Amino acid sequence: MRKATTKWDEAYSSGSYRKEWEYDHASQELTGFVATADLPRGSVALDIGCGAGREAIFLAALEYSVIGIDFSAAAIRIARERSAAEGVTVDWHVADALELPLEAKSVDFVNDRGCFHIVQKRHRLRFANEIARVLKPGGRMLLRGSAKSSQGGGFVGVTPDEINRCFDRRRFNRGPILPLEMIANVGTLRGNLVVLQRR
Repeated sequence: MRKATTKWDEAYSSGSYRKEWEYDHASQELTGFVATADLPRGSVALDIGCGAGREAIFLAALEYSVIGIDFSAAAIRIARERSAAEGVTVDWHVADALELPLEAKSVDFVNDRGCFHIVQKRHRLRFANEIARVLKPGGRMLLRGSAKSSQGGGFVGVTPDEINRCFDRRRFNRGPILPLEMIANVGTLRGNLVVLQRR
């Protein structure tokens, strides 16, 4: 894990992340979700794999109680600076998505834009177990990521089979798995999207 963390720290420290996955505003899919989800102000929102904080800051500006988690300390430094500049409060943590520093049943909403798709298959059930642990009954997760695995192991596909395997129906209800184009500053990535709800 240390090697992977170093890779991400280098991307954020050098600024190269801006050429690969940075985006200037919250994604349309998150904006659409929030517009229809009827989440009361003050709801606890977890942005898992928050990177440089763009979507966590968007959620905080809407007066949710936001927690941003990423395993890259360099990403969290950028996110912290951005939230201060925007005048919003986010509870930032350098932490592993497989071992969340949160109480059980403490989160109303989980936002995942590209975290699950970098979790290797052998760790994915553990990831899903952590989501199930921290979500309140009825809590929801907006999950999206690359539809296909990439050569070299950069992405592990967020496929219907993987969603069904990890987020089983004993613990989660789910809507349809929908295709989408994940937009970043330098282009798009073909992905899948699903909304999950903790039973």
